[in-house]
Amino acid sequence: MRKFRIICILIILFSTSIYSQIIRDYGFKVGYVSALETYAKQHVNIKTKSKIGYSVSVFLDLFNLNGISISPEVKYIQKGTEMLIAVGSVDPTPIPDHRVYIYHNYLSIPISFSYRIPLSFGTPFLRLSPRYDILLNSYNDYNSADFSNTNDQGFKNDFGGSFSLGFIPKIKIMFIPFIELSYHMDFTSTYSSPSNSIKNNAFEINFGILFR
Repeated sequence: MRKFRIICILIILFSTSIYSQIIRDYGFKVGYVSALETYAKQHVNIKTKSKIGYSVSVFLDLFNLNGISISPEVKYIQKGTEMLIAVGSVDPTPIPDHRVYIYHNYLSIPISFSYRIPLSFGTPFLRLSPRYDILLNSYNDYNSADFSNTNDQGFKNDFGGSFSLGFIPKIKIMFIPFIELSYHMDFTSTYSSPSNSIKNNAFEINFGILFR
């Protein structure tokens, strides 16, 4: 019985040691997203503006080699754009532009390479992330997400990259708040046809909680 207890204690200590060496910390984030579609060939009667959306994600920070870690993440993010379509005018009164919102909702999977710089007042950090976005649904003001067919609309999954800057304050509590600013760019088109292609880049402000 005594040997069994000793073996159990050794297993727990070994598991705790492995856990602390592999998992640096973990947490979640919520974000404010400003997304904009860019067209390879912009139509003269159509202008695009940024559309506001939101995001939520969970992540792990793995390993710690001189401040460098790997951070897999799973994120739900709302992208798209605001489209202004010029209608024209009926003399002498101009007709206001027609406003249409385009919605793209993604399950985004970034794998970040993070670098932290510990200072006396806190820890600034930067992240570089290749990213794969899985399109969950795509719709606009004229068709509902419940009835949209993504393939028929031509929108698709895309591959991109993200660059982030953030700051973790020096607070000795169980959970630590932090802020992160990110720019997401598409390397592939979220829509393509013989006549045009579209990319959907975004700027994001995240507020998160870090657990250690």
